[in-house]
Amino acid sequence: LTGLPLLPHAIYSYSVQAGVSAGIDMIMVPFNYTEFIDELTRQVKNNIIPISRIDDAVARILRVKVIMGLFENPYADPSLANQLGSKEHREIAREAVRKSLVLLKNGKSYKKPLLPLPKKSTKILVAGSHANNLGYQCGGWTITWQGLGGNDLTSGTTILDAVKQTVD
Repeated sequence: LTGLPLLPHAIYSYSVQAGVSAGIDMIMVPFNYTEFIDELTRQVKNNIIPISRIDDAVARILRVKVIMGLFENPYADPSLANQLGSKEHREIAREAVRKSLVLLKNGKSYKKPLLPLPKKSTKILVAGSHANNLGYQCGGWTITWQGLGGNDLTSGTTILDAVKQTVD
């Protein structure tokens, strides 16, 4: 919903309603958040969005914060900063990707799958402006609001580099 402030207000109003009704519990509006607050408040007051939907969203958000202990200890321990991006953290991140990634199609048929990539291959096209841009591949909230371009911002492997390392 970050592009909503650029849309006409009627579309903005519908987008707020559609997003909240679809189940978005925490809408992160980076710039004109007061417009979002005003619109959401208007829709709740006019029974467009039921207050019970807001109550459900707040309950889920607070539940996570309670489980994480954020009310008892809301500040991060600065002495742990040097552990960020450690080998252990990267292994956990890779495991999370393996367990959550969904491959919709693996090649033209099940008899000739594309993945795993063969060690020997004649041609592989890795396309797109972000194919070799680690900052953008990290995505929003990892470095800045919606990611930051470049390969010197953090350590990691771009998609292009991973393909190059896998295939001769």
